Amino acid sequence: MSNSVLNRGVRRETHSPRTVAAVAVLVVLAAAAVFVGIEIVRWLTGLGPLLVTPGDGLNALAQLPDAEPQGAVVAGGAIAALLGLVLVWLAIGPGRRPRHALSGHPIAVVCDNGVLASAIAEQLRRSLDLAPGAVVVGVGSRSIDVTVRPAPGQNIEKDRVRALAAEEIDRYELSPGVKVHARIAKPADEEGRDR
Repeated sequence: MSNSVLNRGVRRETHSPRTVAAVAVLVVLAAAAVFVGIEIVRWLTGLGPLLVTPGDGLNALAQLPDAEPQGAVVAGGAIAALLGLVLVWLAIGPGRRPRHALSGHPIAVVCDNGVLASAIAEQLRRSLDLAPGAVVVGVGSRSIDVTVRPAPGQNIEKDRVRALAAEEIDRYELSPGVKVHARIAKPADEEGRDR
């Protein structure tokens, strides 16, 4: 397979399509167009309007800035502006799914962030000789947060944790690349004494 086909497949798996938002907007616009069309046909045939005649509707829109109560007009404008901002964000936002591509393979490999977090946590736990559950890893789109809770009396350096995590991540060749943040939590018995 060509590289462009693989890249397109990886992008489809790592980015969210805007299908739901696009369909919702199109359904609302189609319903509005159908309603306006029905009102125009009823007006042309001399039948009464379902809600409002086209002329009365346009006049109401033209007089909207002077309508009372002004608070309702301002609130309606704020809601319309907020809806517009949401639609603009959906149109230009990144829309990333919680997944990363593993490059360096002749085939396309996409891995869920939860799977990556589990694999990194297990490898760190084994490398540092810690108990199960002592390493917690969170994977974001551009960063990985590692929290290590050593056993009482066990001394672990933050730089060592960061280096081990970076080494494991480098093996995966993640795309996009990520930055590692490490934190050493207090052992459970020390937290109990601090209270």
